[in-house]
Amino acid sequence: MTALLALITVASWGTWIPLAQAVPSVPQRSRTFYVTVGNVVFAGVALLVSGGHLSMTWRDFWLPMAGGCVWTAGNYSAFRASERIGLARAAGTWTPLNIITSFLWGALVFGELNSFSGARFALVGGSLVLVGVGVVLIVSSQDRAPKKPHQGDASHEPAVAPPTVGGQSGSGRGGLLWAIAAGGLWGSYFIPAQWAKVSIQAANFPLALGILAAGIALMLPAGESVRLSAKVTTVQLAAGVLFGVGNLALLGLVARVGTGVGFTVAQLSLLVNASIGIWVFKVPKPGSRAARTALSGILLAGVGGALIAIVR
Repeated sequence: MTALLALITVASWGTWIPLAQAVPSVPQRSRTFYVTVGNVVFAGVALLVSGGHLSMTWRDFWLPMAGGCVWTAGNYSAFRASERIGLARAAGTWTPLNIITSFLWGALVFGELNSFSGARFALVGGSLVLVGVGVVLIVSSQDRAPKKPHQGDASHEPAVAPPTVGGQSGSGRGGLLWAIAAGGLWGSYFIPAQWAKVSIQAANFPLALGILAAGIALMLPAGESVRLSAKVTTVQLAAGVLFGVGNLALLGLVARVGTGVGFTVAQLSLLVNASIGIWVFKVPKPGSRAARTALSGILLAGVGGALIAIVR
């Protein structure tokens, strides 16, 4: 059962973002909104099936709901990062930062470093170096923009327009900032519920409501129409359900193997994200130097992030 839960978590979390990004020309705010709707529907069904009930106290309801708002901000940042620098590079950046952020919250707020020995501090330091080197490699893997032809030189073919899905040329710095924001926000969204000492099982539906509320709030100032075709709407809702499935599977996994190990296993979804980004969206181009550099950086950052999660 533990292996099955791990497989469901990794597969669901590794595919829901690629699914949400699969349809081009959809505003990222609209993608975020429909993902939040799909997630809250799944969370509501899960609550009914489990026979659970809601408590409207600030600890049981409002704090987890606030965490859901943080998650949505992270989700929008992740979508923007994937759009600008490609899914492989974006996920390879936010995943280790996600782990580091949660680690820092644990140290600063919950005193999880109080019992650390010198050897464990040294391991954490070395892991942070691995993460840093990995992120640098990911950032340096940006494809070079095609050279513009000289005026009057008919021997040069016009430059091919960059893809609009999976990565945009010339927007590396902005995409990196969005990925960093996603790592920080997604590494923080569970802190309110953890601080309130509410079990994740009890917090799951209020968390989903907060995710939905923030998704609605994100749409309002943009003035974008939420009406999409039936096919596109179905794809975005399915992505939200996939996230909810992975989240629920992670709860069961953590109950069996512990938070640190369970969280580490969930980060293996990076391998799925990166593979789809390179071999499906083809950003960077498979077999290219940029792709090899990105994969090397993802591997180093992933190993460093996993070590940090384990020593927690």
